[in-house]
Amino acid sequence: GFQEWDKFGAGDGCPGRSSWHPKKQEHELIGWMIAMHMVHAMELAHAMMQEPNWQERYSRDDFNQVLHYPPPINNNKLPKNDDSVTQLLYGYKDGNEYNMKETSCRTSFLPAVDDSKVLPSIVVSGLAGTDLDMMQERPNELYKRGWVLDVSKVERNTKKKVEQCGGLGYIDMKVALYGIPESGTLRLWLSSNDNVFGEEARDFFDSLVICEANENREKGACQLNEDMQYIVGGERVAPKDVSYIAGAGEYLKRKTCVSVGIPDNAKITRLGNVETIGGDLLSDKDKRRLGGSVETDDEMGLLVDITAGPRVSREKGACCVSHVIWEKH
Repeated sequence: GFQEWDKFGAGDGCPGRSSWHPKKQEHELIGWMIAMHMVHAMELAHAMMQEPNWQERYSRDDFNQVLHYPPPINNNKLPKNDDSVTQLLYGYKDGNEYNMKETSCRTSFLPAVDDSKVLPSIVVSGLAGTDLDMMQERPNELYKRGWVLDVSKVERNTKKKVEQCGGLGYIDMKVALYGIPESGTLRLWLSSNDNVFGEEARDFFDSLVICEANENREKGACQLNEDMQYIVGGERVAPKDVSYIAGAGEYLKRKTCVSVGIPDNAKITRLGNVETIGGDLLSDKDKRRLGGSVETDDEMGLLVDITAGPRVSREKGACCVSHVIWEKH
């Protein structure tokens, strides 16, 4: 109940005992409320399963079918963003309903339960040191070999303190890709999940969003819109077409996501024609990792090159890519 509402469950020397953090009993109440909602959903599912031919009635054979949603709650006060971002966040207006298009996201934030949906699954080239323990600090030399799967110093130190107290139930970790100018270019290939016909990127992709980890950053740290250079579909993205997103992905009043415009002349690339930054074609293993197979060289996708600008340094704060989100047309 509400007894011992201000008492932490962890010992006095454990981290996280800030006044704004929920205490043990509040956590238990939140868990109970979530459980009650889950029980209600299970009761509804059980009732549906008692109906004749319930599998035919409620199954979704086509997972690409258009889904309809009600209008946003604050429809008249939506954050000011580019139209493509507003539609990505809230849907496309269709009469009194909103439709959502097929959207993909890749992140390495833990707990990542599907290895085929983590950040390395879309990397063509430019990645270094993916097999190191996340609790192990990355040397500067590794950053000179490519972009690195890493966590911030604060994140790693906090994790060490938490482990001294038995973990405290924390299974999350903000694993992301970090790069500096010496890391070179990080090349990504974003699949359209289809063997489409045509070559104009805007005919197949509506929006592209890049996010950084939601963590405290130094004032001189890399800025997604100023210090990172983007080439999308073979065309350089002008700085004016990279803008921070309002109303989503904010942390301690700091915006952490940018909308990266898809240039007019950007082209999509056949999987069989994708090359590394060094000009090498992909191996069969890499093709499968990127979402295709040896038999589907005709699968099409969008090449995205990301480079850290010259003023960026690891000491002040390397460039960070924690999430890549793209929406099909």
